[in-house]
Amino acid sequence: MKVNELITEAITEFLEVEVSRDTGNLNFASKIEIVKKRITNKVKNSPESYGVNNNSDAYEYEMFFSSNPNDMIKIDGWIPIDTGKIKKADKIKEYIEIGLLRKIEKAA
Repeated sequence: MKVNELITEAITEFLEVEVSRDTGNLNFASKIEIVKKRITNKVKNSPESYGVNNNSDAYEYEMFFSSNPNDMIKIDGWIPIDTGKIKKADKIKEYIEIGLLRKIEKAA
């Protein structure tokens, strides 16, 4: 699934929350939380549909993401990253030193 498809799905969920008799009167932040939980559950239940690769062996590194306080969607934590997506692969060691990347520890 592409990012624009995920955004469309989140908007659809929000509209459902907005017009629902049970949630229509909630404040904006509460509605966003409901949508966030719904999308999270969908991704957990069907990760392949959302482009999530649960095969941790496919990744060698994780990248740290930190959202801004005003971001609608929060991403705070370590997320596996395809090394091929790093434009300056020669800087991987430097990225590790500054805490942006870390090598994924494989379970024995």
